[in-house]
Amino acid sequence: MPAQPKHDTLSRLLELLKALPHHRWATPSELREQLADRGFEVDLRSVQRDLKDLQKSFPLDHNDKGRPHGWRWSAEAAGGIASMSTPEALMLVLVQQHLQAALPATMLEGFETLFARARQRLERLGPRAGPSRWPQKVKAVPPGLPTMPPSVDAMVQKGLADALLADRQIDVLYAPGAKGAPRPYRLHPLGLILRGGTTYLAATRGSGAHASLYALHRFRRVEVLLDAVMFPPGFDLEAALQRGRGQFGIAAGGTSQLKLALACDSVIADLLAESPLGADQQVRPLADGRTEVRATVADSWELRWWLLGRGPSIEVLAPAALRREVAESHRQAAAQYGPG
Repeated sequence: MPAQPKHDTLSRLLELLKALPHHRWATPSELREQLADRGFEVDLRSVQRDLKDLQKSFPLDHNDKGRPHGWRWSAEAAGGIASMSTPEALMLVLVQQHLQAALPATMLEGFETLFARARQRLERLGPRAGPSRWPQKVKAVPPGLPTMPPSVDAMVQKGLADALLADRQIDVLYAPGAKGAPRPYRLHPLGLILRGGTTYLAATRGSGAHASLYALHRFRRVEVLLDAVMFPPGFDLEAALQRGRGQFGIAAGGTSQLKLALACDSVIADLLAESPLGADQQVRPLADGRTEVRATVADSWELRWWLLGRGPSIEVLAPAALRREVAESHRQAAAQYGPG
């Protein structure tokens, strides 16, 4: 079977753990059916391999000699905090802090007790123990100006998650802007994109071949339909992101690229040497002491925001149309401050 994205694999393993019973044996075939009901189509061999891998980290019993043949949580699993190792507890706390936004809320509901046990396990180590302090030493900081994340209606979030898991179409009311009147749409949800504190739904409308992005906090209503999603031919969310679709303002085909040439001061040049604009980035010194940087980038609003935010530290050399656009934006900004 083709390799699945890491977040899909994590979601499947979490659902498999939730499906395991405590007081009876469940066969791999039964567990496979439960995974299918929850939106994960995998073959029997994959389920058996997942169970063996999970047994290395979780207290699972495997009855392969007597009848009924199957898997279940071991008696140790009911023992509470003592059955969880410190590394396991630390891993679960970090998962809750940094990955819960990527998983449907409905999928996490059954793990609240497990997350609480993990926190209690670390707390029992005492405030001076290294592992108990580790979650306070690892934080995720968004780039750019920090803003508060928008509020997303819980029922909207649940409806979108259910539709994505089941590959179902949705009827929605969606407000195109903060003050825009909500409009009805029928969407084919394809995936979620987390961008800073905001989450977007990638979806097509009708028989459209190109996905658009819809901010979750602008959905006013979501109704999950029985009709199956029609995926665009060859659509791959990861490939679309690599082409720059996660940056705003990409042309309709999602493949608009441009050859960018910049003249940068030493500070920006050093930053781009450490974090290149693209795999084909090339640099060379200029006679005026600045550095020329050339790279292929997505033609997007994100690019323009980045260029304008660097002010006099960057001069756009090419393409000519982008140079004129950035120059005009700077002239308009300077005019707002007057001659003083």
